[in-house]
Amino acid sequence: MLAVLIASLAVRYRLSRTKIQEFLQDWAGIALSTSSIDRCLREAGLACRPVVEDLIGQLQAAEILHLDETPWYESGRLCWLWVAVNTTCAVFFIGPRTKEMVLTIVSTAFVGWLVSDGYGAYRWYEHRQRCLAHLIRKALALSEVVDAEARQFATWLLEEMRELIHELAQAGGNSPDDPGTIRLKKVALLSTASEHPKLKALAKEILNDWDAVVAFVTNPQLPVTNNLAERALRHAVIARHIGFGTRTTEGSSSYAALLSVIETCRLRLLDPWAFLATVISLGRKGLDAPLLSSPLPQVV
Repeated sequence: MLAVLIASLAVRYRLSRTKIQEFLQDWAGIALSTSSIDRCLREAGLACRPVVEDLIGQLQAAEILHLDETPWYESGRLCWLWVAVNTTCAVFFIGPRTKEMVLTIVSTAFVGWLVSDGYGAYRWYEHRQRCLAHLIRKALALSEVVDAEARQFATWLLEEMRELIHELAQAGGNSPDDPGTIRLKKVALLSTASEHPKLKALAKEILNDWDAVVAFVTNPQLPVTNNLAERALRHAVIARHIGFGTRTTEGSSSYAALLSVIETCRLRLLDPWAFLATVISLGRKGLDAPLLSSPLPQVV
């Protein structure tokens, strides 16, 4: 339980090794060196890796998977922290921002729908829903520019995207030839003729990724935003600002494994600390880690 407490203070509460050392001394009378604290965190992360491997397998069977990434630093070197998440499972990875990294997360076993932003490395995957919140935010910013023509077209794009989402939410699905889809495409086409570079770039972005932008029109079960992945990354983004990332490859792997287990437990309404204590205890005995139990049934 002491190792679990250290893991919770470092990963969940974002305390540095020195702050954890001070906390344990002041509140529990326990004197530990920062290197001992670091060894506890590495042990916990290593013990969680078999659990994470099982979670990766579970993600491949998901019907809808959200994927997102954010900058991360490993000993000052730019890496990326990735998350693959659905309503019952979250797995974090730290690595390069490449198509190969996406293929590591989304293997050939995955045949569901991928919800993502517009990063080019995702575009090879056929069944994808583009996060409309990103496009709406860009259009919203452009609707306030000085250029009157650009402002008018950006407002038009913004209104059409919002109206399309509203119409589909009310109708529960529709044809790709519905009037809202046709209007949005016409506005995007008109906007490509604009002399405003950012408006033109936004219009081309919509058109170049058109099938993913409007996938939800014929697949009403798809979410139109990637908020699930963005929320999962928020905690780690705060940790990055405080601790400036990790220092070693082993430290990155341990941190990502702990994040995966803790977040998945929370998604499944399980106690992450009791589960982590069991994982560490069995690991010290040389026994296999238990697998996370199935999520609790949701009451409708």
